[in-house]
Amino acid sequence: MDDSRIAFKGTLQQLLEKVEKGEMIPKLQASHAPPCKFWTAFQVINGIRHMAPVIHGPKGCTYSVANAYKMRSCEYRGAPLEPTSCTAQDEADVVYGGEGKLLEAVKEADRRYHPELIVILSCCCSGIIGDDVESIAQRAEREVNAKVLAIRSEGFGGDFRSGYEDAFKVIMGLMEPPTEKMKGTINILGAREGPTYTRWTEDLDEIKRLVYAMGAKINGVFCGGCTVEQIRRARAVELNASWCYDWGQKLGDLMEERFGIPYARTGQPYGLKATEEWVMGVAVPLGLEKQATEVMRRETEELSEEVDVLRRFFEGKTALIEITEFPGPIRALSLARMASEFGAHPVVINIHPYTIKERMPSIKFLLQEGQNPEVILTKGLFSLGTFRSSWETEEELEMVAAHYDNAIYLGSPLRQPGVPQVNLTTMTGFPQYGYRGIKNMARLVQSSMEHASRPRSKLFREVLYGG
Repeated sequence: MDDSRIAFKGTLQQLLEKVEKGEMIPKLQASHAPPCKFWTAFQVINGIRHMAPVIHGPKGCTYSVANAYKMRSCEYRGAPLEPTSCTAQDEADVVYGGEGKLLEAVKEADRRYHPELIVILSCCCSGIIGDDVESIAQRAEREVNAKVLAIRSEGFGGDFRSGYEDAFKVIMGLMEPPTEKMKGTINILGAREGPTYTRWTEDLDEIKRLVYAMGAKINGVFCGGCTVEQIRRARAVELNASWCYDWGQKLGDLMEERFGIPYARTGQPYGLKATEEWVMGVAVPLGLEKQATEVMRRETEELSEEVDVLRRFFEGKTALIEITEFPGPIRALSLARMASEFGAHPVVINIHPYTIKERMPSIKFLLQEGQNPEVILTKGLFSLGTFRSSWETEEELEMVAAHYDNAIYLGSPLRQPGVPQVNLTTMTGFPQYGYRGIKNMARLVQSSMEHASRPRSKLFREVLYGG
């Protein structure tokens, strides 16, 4: 391997230590979820039914999120034409302020759409001039029928992660003190609605299936198509569980701290062992161990052929798991654990120091749980600051793949590393979580084994990376 093209090679723990000591400071951030704080805050509240957003900013910001999230993702909830309102800030508003205009926009949204909830989101323009969106929300709520919340989500006010977390914090204001506990009922935390590369509904469907199979109930998925009423009832559950520990962690910790609701700290259910941990993480606090054990026994027995396929594919191999558009960092680490479970040596390629810094609690949790795979960071990614496919990072991936005997690749179908590869695009229509995820992964690796010798298109490579 050409060490001159490697920025870091070691374990995940060693990379974390370097980041904590400030030894690896990137000039450019890199992430699988690079939108600004406004976009990510909108992505969370977009997952609430019967909610009308009012964006306090120019038309461009509104068109962007409405086109990406409302028009392309809300068909999941049977409402593809949900409204997105905007104050359409112009030069005069920037000079004289736009709080009056915002108040009228909230009233109009209430009058036109009759939502249960209106959420005001600030943009860079309204943030720069200091319009007080929280005060307007409080005033508007006295003059309209809907509940009104405000999120300070101007893009310069934080990174992409703070948008998610601040939105979840604001939504906690809707949670009412319970009159009685809903026995055997949980919330699922950390979901968002939107056409992202990090989540899709099939994984949530598999989680729901397992929860119901063990005899538990789900109050709501926050915020993946939940209702305002489900948010109000959120404090009445016995337990919070995560769709993804990384995204659910902050809300789970806050609800445990403020409301005393236990939080099941489990990673993503990739593979048999991680799925068992997720299921028991829910079952044990609810007193459903017996039922859960029977579910796991039955499900595992039905997967004997698929498990054999996965063992034949992974055993004795080096599994190269690259973080590109998909999978993202936490999924990549979950895949590394699954590959190890089935007999491979996992190598995670291009987990960026920015990712380590922004996901520090989740990375430390995974390390604490024993996940410490080998990590390689290439100089191309470190200097370019993007996970998107490029000629330079493609060449580096080929170099890494050539270094290992019996290498296999798990990642984006846009890559061509010259070794058998598993297409992990999200557009499969199948889950990767849980027992059905194991069945799907076996199908994908079976296809990889059957077609490993087929040559990749030279034209496709030139389209992606140039001649």
